[in-house]
Amino acid sequence: MTMILTADEQDVVTELMNMGVGRAAGAFSRLVNDEVILSVPEVAFVGIAEAQRVFDASIPDVLAGVRQSFDGFIAGAAALLFPEERSLELVRAIIGEDMPAEEISELEQETLAEIGNIILNNCLATIANALHSEISSSLPETYTGDKQGFLSFLCDPPPEARMSAEPPLDGSSSVLLLVQIDFSLRRRAIQGFLAFAIDLRSAASFRAKINEYLEALSG
Repeated sequence: MTMILTADEQDVVTELMNMGVGRAAGAFSRLVNDEVILSVPEVAFVGIAEAQRVFDASIPDVLAGVRQSFDGFIAGAAALLFPEERSLELVRAIIGEDMPAEEISELEQETLAEIGNIILNNCLATIANALHSEISSSLPETYTGDKQGFLSFLCDPPPEARMSAEPPLDGSSSVLLLVQIDFSLRRRAIQGFLAFAIDLRSAASFRAKINEYLEALSG
């Protein structure tokens, strides 16, 4: 199932994602002490099958990433992805060049979770603030695996919700907001990709907030 936006609504979502990722990039840049270069976000709402086609065509076969569930005026999950073979390089950018490789490997999951927490929370908070809404997120979960398994990981409920009576995100209840943003560190060949899965039960609320934002701009 897809969510069709008007041109104006699409522009607002793109602007909000640009703001969110820009703020996140600033925090990330301070963390790694390097300039973070961003592309203009490409934003699309797609169903699970179409999302898999996009992933097959545009992201690496093996991924390292971080997922966080969120709830509030919209509910769903967000993920930050990197090529798996570059993840240790990313960790090294944060904890320094001098640490032995085996120690860096031990810290990889913890450091990736911290990176995801910074970037995803900054994105979500910026969007919520711009729409005068509130949002909260779960603790980050890390992922290492192939892109075929990633969508299941993205749409699974977080650990604290897995015993809940609330049904998880799945192919019938979620729409993916795919945000394709190339971001790289100026001194390192590291790129990333963002994906958001929005529960269709809250997609109408998201659209209503977008239109309130548009009305405020035109008023």
